[in-house]
Amino acid sequence: MKRFMGLLVSIVFLVSILAGCAGTSNSGTAGSPNTAAPAAEIDKSGTSGQEAAKWPRTYVDALGREVVLEKKPEKVALLFFRNFEHLFLLGESPVAATDINVLSEWESLAPYKNNTIEDLGSIASPNIEKLLAVDPDLIIAVSNRYESYGGKLDQIAPVITVDSNENNWQGALREYGKIFGKEQKAEDEIARIEAFVAQSRERLTAYNDKTFGVTMLGDKQYWAFTTQFVFNKDSGLGLNPPSQYVDMSKKGEQISLEGLATMNPDYMFVADLGGSSQKLKGYLKNLESDSVWNSLHAVKNKHMYPLDSSIAAGGPLGIELGVKTIVNNVLSQ
Repeated sequence: MKRFMGLLVSIVFLVSILAGCAGTSNSGTAGSPNTAAPAAEIDKSGTSGQEAAKWPRTYVDALGREVVLEKKPEKVALLFFRNFEHLFLLGESPVAATDINVLSEWESLAPYKNNTIEDLGSIASPNIEKLLAVDPDLIIAVSNRYESYGGKLDQIAPVITVDSNENNWQGALREYGKIFGKEQKAEDEIARIEAFVAQSRERLTAYNDKTFGVTMLGDKQYWAFTTQFVFNKDSGLGLNPPSQYVDMSKKGEQISLEGLATMNPDYMFVADLGGSSQKLKGYLKNLESDSVWNSLHAVKNKHMYPLDSSIAAGGPLGIELGVKTIVNNVLSQ
């Protein structure tokens, strides 16, 4: 289970970061751009002729390094599991990736679980031998881990670093649009999802007098999340948290079960802290006999629903699925 533990560590680390991660450039030389090897013809999916004419292009990554892409990348190795969704939404798929178990764990990624993707192990320690064998024409890694790889990636292929883009899936998708020459496709998907969220917000206005909570469960752990697509009045569903909820300026906070009882939302959505739907079922089973848990309004009134754990990644597909889940469950009452 080493791969899963690696993912668990990554998710818990994600929870502990209460503001978006930002890389600081002290590696690479701006005057010595990387050059990607020529790739196959431009993928016609979502790519206009005007965009296809934009190659070669120079992309400035999260660490300020210039990476020259001679042609559209075709064999991409993705070392950041939170960005699977962005590639898939643009009609792209990596040939290799770390933490690919999320493909079978996250419902948002279920349509892509049978894609042929080489398993590179965990984000913390990718399998360099397998990466060499894949022979990618581009490697994508999160900026705050780049230095920990000790320059090994750059010996294999050009490397683009990306930010974690906390609460900014639109910005991340736009960056991937630049990388793959699919800027218009990125804008179209952003407009589609934003419109869907806005329409869903209107459908839930009748519940403005109710309170909602998002709780991530672990092994005897409880985290109250301030998930933006749930609570944000402008870009999310605009649902109201309980009056004694956690600090809404933070991503989330660890709380006790008694603390959750004090919040006592009318509706509660739960997910597994480690990204496993099976573990979530186990946690909920264990709580069935807990008197404090059973005293919660949401539990007593059968207003407690599971969310796909992909919500923790904050990607566009996870958000779209999360909104659908919330709307369908709330309106079904």
